[in-house]
Amino acid sequence: MPILGISAAANIKSFLSLAVEYLVVAGGGGGGGAYGGGGGAGGLRSTVTATGRGGSLESALTLDLNTSYTVTVGAGGAAGNSGVTYPGSNSVFSTITSAGGGTGGAPNGPAYYNGGTGGSGGGGAGAAATRAGGSGTANQGYDGGTGFLGAGYGGGGGGGAGAVGANATGAGGAGGNGVAVSISGSSITYAGGGGGGSESGSGSNAGGSGGGGAGRNTNATGESGTANTGGGGGGGGRSGGTNGNGGAGGSGIVIARYAGTEQKAVGGTVTISGGNTIHTFTSSGTFYTSMAAAKATGGLISRDATYMYHTFLSSGTFTPTQSITADYLVVAGGGGAPESGGGGAGGLRQLSSQSLTATDYTITVGAGGTTSSSGSNSSVAGSGFTTISATGGGKSGDAPSGGWGYSGGSGGGGAAGGNARYGGSGNAGNYTPVEGYAGGNNGNANDPYPAGAGGGAGGVGGTGAGSASGAGGIGATSSLINDMGTATGTGQLSGGNYYYAGGGGGGAAGGTKGAGGLGGGGAGDDGITSAVAGTVNTGGGAGGNRYGNAAAGGSGIVIVRYAI
Repeated sequence: MPILGISAAANIKSFLSLAVEYLVVAGGGGGGGAYGGGGGAGGLRSTVTATGRGGSLESALTLDLNTSYTVTVGAGGAAGNSGVTYPGSNSVFSTITSAGGGTGGAPNGPAYYNGGTGGSGGGGAGAAATRAGGSGTANQGYDGGTGFLGAGYGGGGGGGAGAVGANATGAGGAGGNGVAVSISGSSITYAGGGGGGSESGSGSNAGGSGGGGAGRNTNATGESGTANTGGGGGGGGRSGGTNGNGGAGGSGIVIARYAGTEQKAVGGTVTISGGNTIHTFTSSGTFYTSMAAAKATGGLISRDATYMYHTFLSSGTFTPTQSITADYLVVAGGGGAPESGGGGAGGLRQLSSQSLTATDYTITVGAGGTTSSSGSNSSVAGSGFTTISATGGGKSGDAPSGGWGYSGGSGGGGAAGGNARYGGSGNAGNYTPVEGYAGGNNGNANDPYPAGAGGGAGGVGGTGAGSASGAGGIGATSSLINDMGTATGTGQLSGGNYYYAGGGGGGAAGGTKGAGGLGGGGAGDDGITSAVAGTVNTGGGAGGNRYGNAAAGGSGIVIVRYAI
């Protein structure tokens, strides 16, 4: 009987495992209050581009197939005050742990005078004695800066993944810069330290590049670290005997990638770039190294404990490998806004328990309307299958329509003007339940002529009234939509619910602009801020414009799920 050699065993191992590169950034430390130190950045460990503290790149992981690996995304440390501060939390991927950022020092808490140790160290507090910065961690981040003894009482800057936090003078020390990493396909800087706070009038310092929050020199709260960068929170200031709190640290992030464009694992938000498949975790989850549970191909594949999800951000093909029963979310492209009315949201359809066979199904994801057009339809179609279609959102009223909004999945808003201009009708496909609602009418025929808003998949667009243009119609939510948004990271999350297909708000001239509807609807303009486009892959309608900066609608999305 032949003996399995070392080389053969290694080859077999390569078929039973997955080589995975990673970036693991922990949560940043919170800044101290009242001329407190800046929070240290979360520790950064990376196999791509650069790792923390100028160390050698980490080695890729070899992960077993058909195995679940817990991903923990560390929270940023809470905002500190003058007596107590809070560190960031660790981030973990498989065997890789990055340490949470150290706390910024606090001047009135003996246990917190000095900056805390962590992935990167926190800055020492400004006080009547020199307070040391905390130590960073090898291959993760640098030390924090020292607090200043003397006028200004500047707190030290928090350490970053790429540089030490600056020692304070009268002003707070600058946060240490982070490190740029290209694992996602773009160069993004992570893990900057928070700037130190100081007394009134003494100046303050910026947070480090990579999400570090700025310190303050009044009694204002320090700037928080940016979410999902691991940036440290800025130190709070002090003025007139009143203390400002420190800023909270930014949450961490975990990114895993492997070679090839064929998805071989599920978990996180999945993208393809540069010949790699990339899984991005902005919150804790599971990285599962198998596609065995998938009963179909096509789209970006994710899962929860019960279902597999195939998400189509652009048109493609969905091919079951066996007969399945599937649920759908089909959202069309949102309408553009050539004039002041808001664009209507794309039509939205939810269907459950649809039978599919092992054949190809064509997925069409509708484009958002241009600045002068309605959105395009989205659909699922195949042989022997009743096509499921959602209608593109109607554009806002323009000159050819006499200012009346156009009909669509949801209707466009009526344009501002001296005459009555009505919103377009929704549910152009005449579906039950409806795919969307009507746009709002314009308001009174007097200056500032408020405009109507685009309808949403969950409600009508607002009608202009007084000096206020209408708010975009709310998008749709449901238990199915919440499951799909949670599993795929798409849609707009608000109040614990996910929404798609919100209408665009009306533009305003001299009055109040309309807010975009939940579900990706863009806000109108008001001469100060420009009209906002509908959010991509939500079917949101465009915000209306009064100043010539017309906006486009958001593209649609199709999600298919089935039981594991």
